Amino acid sequence: METSIPARKALIRQLFERIITNGELELADKIFAPDFHWPQFGLHGPEGVRTWVRHFRHAFPDVDDRVVEQIAEEDVVISRVRIRGTQLGPYLGTEPTGRTAEWTAVGIDRFRGGQVVERTAVFDVTHLMRQLGHQTMPILPSSMLPPFDEVVER
Repeated sequence: METSIPARKALIRQLFERIITNGELELADKIFAPDFHWPQFGLHGPEGVRTWVRHFRHAFPDVDDRVVEQIAEEDVVISRVRIRGTQLGPYLGTEPTGRTAEWTAVGIDRFRGGQVVERTAVFDVTHLMRQLGHQTMPILPSSMLPPFDEVVER
């Protein structure tokens, strides 16, 4: 089932504003394909999205994730989002500080038909860690990095 570009943008807005901000995890089945892959975190399928959101909301239970801008072409939607939250749980190997931070992230979502099949997200980790009061950068586990053999030419 193909969807229009405005419909794809609306689905991605639901990811940020309903799944992440409001914890409506059941919507992951509607938005993400069964074979969805998030290489950065080694996550697969809608359950992989739910796993990531649970961890993120545990670290930032008051998270507010809002789409600021979206650009879409063919099967790709790029979203710039503003995230605000208070670190009350561990995040990227750091202990909670109780501090509130606000940062920007960019998500790139590739669709097949009406569902997302691949996602990439980027943000300035250094800026976030400074706001949270962390003096050192977290050491990310290798599971958060894509295997080198998964490099694909398009």
